[in-house]
Amino acid sequence: MFAFMADVKSSRRAKSNATRARILDAAEEEFAANGYHGATIASIARRARVATQTVYFVFHTKAELISAAIDRQVLGTDDPAEPQQRDWWVAMNDEPDARAALKVFIRGAAPLFQRASALSEILRGAALTDADLRKTHEHHEQLRERGFREVVEMLAAKGRLGNGLDVDTATDVLLVEFSDASYVQFTGERGWSHDQTVEYYCDSLPLLLLGP
Repeated sequence: MFAFMADVKSSRRAKSNATRARILDAAEEEFAANGYHGATIASIARRARVATQTVYFVFHTKAELISAAIDRQVLGTDDPAEPQQRDWWVAMNDEPDARAALKVFIRGAAPLFQRASALSEILRGAALTDADLRKTHEHHEQLRERGFREVVEMLAAKGRLGNGLDVDTATDVLLVEFSDASYVQFTGERGWSHDQTVEYYCDSLPLLLLGP
């Protein structure tokens, strides 16, 4: 009896997870096609082949939906772990040389930009005219700032930061230069490949943060 109930719960959980994933897939497609303000919960529900009320039940608001979609893109679906739990983050911490450690970070974090930058830029643009959505954007930026500050503090412990930089200013430089906006500009507007963009970051960011 208990085994049967466990099987039922497991089946319901799997069905719920599959529905959630289908809604997120549909939301990403809809936001990419029509932008944040052009996308509607009804159109996302049609893409996901679920009832509109199902989308509201799972995510409550469109802001929560785009936030969850970005989280999934950043964390990944095959190995949904925080960046600090990834092998490349551990390797970065273990690397004694600051320049080499920074390059490990760039190459490890770059796939996150590849997955999430376009959607993050849609959120950033929409937040300019939507006060509630601005809070969602600020939440994601605070998470990014916290992670980048950890990286800069780690670099500072391995070797000196560039002339005139302290942890605060170096974090600002990293946030601006290694951003969704710059990644989208390089790979979208300028037509660079992902690999070309990553190698540019590997060449330029050590000079900006650690000096010549």
